[in-house]
Amino acid sequence: MNKTRCRFKLPSGLALLSITGFLITLSCQTPDSKQLTPAFYFWQTTYSPSPTERRLLDQLQIRKLYLRYFDVDWDPATQSAVPKAVVRFAQKPAGLTIVPVVFITNQTLLRCPVSAISGLAENLFRKITQISRQNGIYSPEIQLDCDWSAGSRERYFHLLRELKNRFKGPVSATIRLHQIKYPEQTGLPPVDRGMLMFYNMADWKRAETRNSIYDLAVALRYTDFLERYPLPLDVVLPLFRWTVVYRNNRFLSLLNNLDSKTLTTCSFLKPETENRFVANRDTSALGFSIRRGDVFRAEACQIDDLTAGKHLLLSKIRNQKLTFALYHLDSTVTSSYTNAFLHSLVRSSP
Repeated sequence: MNKTRCRFKLPSGLALLSITGFLITLSCQTPDSKQLTPAFYFWQTTYSPSPTERRLLDQLQIRKLYLRYFDVDWDPATQSAVPKAVVRFAQKPAGLTIVPVVFITNQTLLRCPVSAISGLAENLFRKITQISRQNGIYSPEIQLDCDWSAGSRERYFHLLRELKNRFKGPVSATIRLHQIKYPEQTGLPPVDRGMLMFYNMADWKRAETRNSIYDLAVALRYTDFLERYPLPLDVVLPLFRWTVVYRNNRFLSLLNNLDSKTLTTCSFLKPETENRFVANRDTSALGFSIRRGDVFRAEACQIDDLTAGKHLLLSKIRNQKLTFALYHLDSTVTSSYTNAFLHSLVRSSP
């Protein structure tokens, strides 16, 4: 593969618009085209896509869903790993390729004895198989989602190997940006592919963060390392939005699906920047009590930034074939974007 390399230092205070322009220019200098398989994540506890959501899948010609089956967390009462929020199927996912996804908390791995990992893998596999059989699902792949740490790495990798031995098919794992940059410290998971989560790039609990969901200035600290990452990678980009609220510079609340446009209509808020607002009086609104001085930071993913991020990733990832997924299939999330844009986002450039 003929790679384009460019290493540079951003001048202090460089506008994000300039970064976006640079990334689009960089993508134009990369002649390689990738073969993309479009997909969505489905992350709700009941599988019952609305007519709007089913129509979107048809219009975008997307036939692949990464579907969260259940979470695994540590139960202090039983001192064991237990499934939680198991998906319920109100509809059958006919005509779709389903990849079961299991989210496992890091604390589960930290507290699970090494001797119990094999049994945990067996329980996971049985639960996944049971859900699939009950709903007529044949899955060509299984994915585990975990932000493992140095202390849980060996147990998590052992779990992945045990699961892979039982499934007899491809097993993938989600990969965070910091795991791309520091593979020596985080380790390389023993899976067939990694799913790069190209979001949640900064600490959302810090009041000074600009956009914790998606910030290309932050992403640029990591993306050069994609060229050397040994696992084949797929990608998932974010569509969701939220507002983070702080009081006295400390995290207070997270309000899903609340954007800047809505906040500008709130008379009790005074805009400070494009996405940051400050309460000018005490009041009750948005489902909780607000005090004067509370800070509201609206976070979302802009069309130009998502496009620029796509081009950046395709210029850096080595494998030619990859799944390009969107998080997630929910009409309250996808309604912020046109079908034409979503179609272009998950497909190879002409």
